[in-house]
Amino acid sequence: MEALAVPTLNHLSSAPFHSDILDQTDTCERGGNDIGTLSEPSTPTTPSDKPIPGQYIEIDGNIKAALPTGYDFAEATAYGSSLWTQTAKITAVSETGQECAFFLKTARGQLGEAMFQGEFEGMAAINQAMPDFSPKPIAWGRCKDTTDMYFFLSSFVEMVEGDIPDPKEFCSSLAKMHRESVSPTGQFGFHVTTCNGNIPQDNTWNDSWQVFFSNGLLHMLALDLQANGDQPELIEAIQPIFDCVIPRLLGPLEQGSGRIRPVLVHGDLWYGNCSTNLETDDPVIFDAAAFYAHNEYELGNWRPVRNLLKTVHLGVYKTFNPPCHPAAEFEDRLMLYELRFNFHFCIMVSGLKDIKAEMIANMKYLTEKYPSTDYRG
Repeated sequence: MEALAVPTLNHLSSAPFHSDILDQTDTCERGGNDIGTLSEPSTPTTPSDKPIPGQYIEIDGNIKAALPTGYDFAEATAYGSSLWTQTAKITAVSETGQECAFFLKTARGQLGEAMFQGEFEGMAAINQAMPDFSPKPIAWGRCKDTTDMYFFLSSFVEMVEGDIPDPKEFCSSLAKMHRESVSPTGQFGFHVTTCNGNIPQDNTWNDSWQVFFSNGLLHMLALDLQANGDQPELIEAIQPIFDCVIPRLLGPLEQGSGRIRPVLVHGDLWYGNCSTNLETDDPVIFDAAAFYAHNEYELGNWRPVRNLLKTVHLGVYKTFNPPCHPAAEFEDRLMLYELRFNFHFCIMVSGLKDIKAEMIANMKYLTEKYPSTDYRG
């Protein structure tokens, strides 16, 4: 078997976005295989900047033009809440006089552009695979009347407020999406940059899941060091993760008849990005950071207690999609994948010392358990 070009910490200085999202000094060339850097971030809008939910708001001409054919704009009101965007509900009227609602997000800058392009393409892939499992994306683009403002428009789904969907129905739909989705290239990755919150992900296509995951983790490590400063203990703990743990845990997934294939994942599936459709009582997911991955990667985001999806939902999911071989290492793979999601959180919210300490402890546990790349299955 040909040796894989797996990244190590020696590649850290050349990692994508090493000086991008946080200091925003460079320009951007984005794409599935050239993620470049991003300038002019979408600064989180403070509550004082936002209209009160239910308050009428003005809507840009390009957004009105993006409404589906046969619908005329009637009104728009502020709706819901978001850290990175302004959200609204648009009411439009059809030629027959029937009202229809649409959901709108707006944000400024090149990061806003990247977030909405990625969300549109990711939600389009999810909606195509599972039409009843997500709102339908309608359009994204640049506003006409406000400088450097971008928008994302989708169908409006009334959801049960504060709801975590029924484990059986939710996990059945998610497992089906994982089983039946197909990567258009046969590779791991995605054709555009997608964002986890306001963090652009490295979605560069790769034949190997081991290499793809390593690249993505290295990218997040670079952003974390930029956000939170030098962390010698973190660097010491993560070095053997790249050298031994990733090859040892993920390498066997790419061998033999049980070789994994890339499937579509939501990419940021915590309890805040899923709910229940109030009209149909079906589970629904939204705010995707999608790409094609190992299906178990999705479940790594369920390990943190803060995400409220661990115990029951994880057990139910396994009844629909059993753990990959070697099944005995399932929990350890999820612990490895959890590192990526905890990096996301630490990049977005600085100073999370308890979470960082837990990450380092988990790295040491995995390193002690898998000190070598040798696998005898």
